[in-house]
Amino acid sequence: MKSKISVFAALFLCVICAGFIFLPKENETASTTVEEVKWLTYDQAVALSKKNPKPIFIDVYTDWCGWCKTMDKNTFSNHKVAAYLNKRFYSVKLNPEKKDTVHYKGVAMTNGALAGKIFHATSYPTTVYLEGDETLLQPIPGYQAPNDLYRIIHYIGENHYKTTTWDDFSKSFNESAE
Repeated sequence: MKSKISVFAALFLCVICAGFIFLPKENETASTTVEEVKWLTYDQAVALSKKNPKPIFIDVYTDWCGWCKTMDKNTFSNHKVAAYLNKRFYSVKLNPEKKDTVHYKGVAMTNGALAGKIFHATSYPTTVYLEGDETLLQPIPGYQAPNDLYRIIHYIGENHYKTTTWDDFSKSFNESAE
């Protein structure tokens, strides 16, 4: 009986010591910064794009959408995706169920009208790509995994869509060279 207690005590002591050994040190956690997408309102993105032209990336989502939450957790929290979106796009989160007023090409409308009538977002999530002057490039419905979205934002963000088909770009895209 005493040997079983000794074994459990030794095991307990090992677990406690391992916890201290493998805990991150204070300076290790403080130096690690995670880049987050800088989300703007639609009107803010358009105003910024008029001053410094960049394409506009829009995440059309709803609060109840499970895949939207998964995309927030997995895709938009991905360091490469967030860093690239911040560098090459003005990024917008647009909830069509909110009654906010936005201005598309100077015309006031609700989030829902903008998402549905202009961007053709009929399911969630949908990612929408606009040129800086609000010209619709493409809505893409459905969940986008980090690597998939990363490839798409490179295609749009570097204007490959103007000279190369998606299939050709996708075949030649080398993520590790980025």
